Amino acid sequence: MGKVPHAMRAAKLPLAVLAKPTHASASQPPAPPRPSNPRHRKTPAKASKTPAPATAAAPPPVEKRPIKTASDLAAAIRAAADADVDAAVDLARSAARTIPLPPHSLSLLLRRLARHRSVASATGPPRRSSTPRPPPRRHAPRCSRCPTPSAAAGSPREIAQLLPVLADHGVKADAPVYNALMKAHCAASDPAGVLGVLRRMKDDGVEPDLVTYNTLVFGLARAGMVTKARTYLDAMAAAGHFPDVITYTSLMNGMCVKGDAMGALALLEEMEAKGCEPNERTYNTLLMGLCKNKKLDKAVDVYKSMVGAAMKLEAPAYATFVRALCRAGRVPDAYEVFDYGIESKSFAEVTLYTELENSLKWLHRMKS
Repeated sequence: MGKVPHAMRAAKLPLAVLAKPTHASASQPPAPPRPSNPRHRKTPAKASKTPAPATAAAPPPVEKRPIKTASDLAAAIRAAADADVDAAVDLARSAARTIPLPPHSLSLLLRRLARHRSVASATGPPRRSSTPRPPPRRHAPRCSRCPTPSAAAGSPREIAQLLPVLADHGVKADAPVYNALMKAHCAASDPAGVLGVLRRMKDDGVEPDLVTYNTLVFGLARAGMVTKARTYLDAMAAAGHFPDVITYTSLMNGMCVKGDAMGALALLEEMEAKGCEPNERTYNTLLMGLCKNKKLDKAVDVYKSMVGAAMKLEAPAYATFVRALCRAGRVPDAYEVFDYGIESKSFAEVTLYTELENSLKWLHRMKS
């Protein structure tokens, strides 16, 4: 090949190979820039996912709206209760006395306190600690109609102390407030406390509503006071609150637990005669109660009614029913119930298989 001029050879050589210019050659023209190749262009280094604390832009501070009205106070309490129930109580206590606290805000505080923790801090001075509070635990939402026991629930006696503390804000407790307190007593398995809340409502001139009576019947029947719970069926009807499916189902459950499954079955006929339609929970409650009370033939009749109405089985009722059928030697019927559970998609198939397999294993051990 022919000789290439020196300038062209310099243009094709990498910059790192070229000799560095000295002070004596400062007058020489600089080397032309290296042509860029988009295929060999270096991509900039990816920024770290964790921003540097010195250069990261802090989020703009959230401007707190001044609390001037009762609606402003209610909105602030609801926002604070989602993060820290103690902070929400402190906010309600520190509000100006000229601003009335809405009753639904007090009911919200009572429900959160009953669900998460005790309210001893709410009845004393606000906590002032130099150590930060741990982040609150998230709790799954619960059904507001049927209270469930919780180990983390606060004492209903302490929860009741919130009423006089916030009474300075002009709060007049209404039925939802007392219902929340009554549910706390139900969760604590305290039927005497449930009846005490009802007496306090009447003394304060607050009329019980349908939720009050349903909670009352649930708490008494769950504690085995079925006869006492039945007396409130007429009382609530006289007050214009007719028993619904929740009322009857709660009462049936208590009767089955106490051993009166046939009485619960008669109550089913009574509720249907009064125009109250049973639901899946009603039939599952009866199915499980009849099996536990060794009324298998009646349980089969209830099951056939469920199949006719295309109702789904619940896991506890299904397990109890299949176990009772296998122990009675009615294995083909157990397989039929299993097939219906698959067809109706009542719950996970693995649970259906497991319960049937366990019942058949028990039957095999008894025969061997």
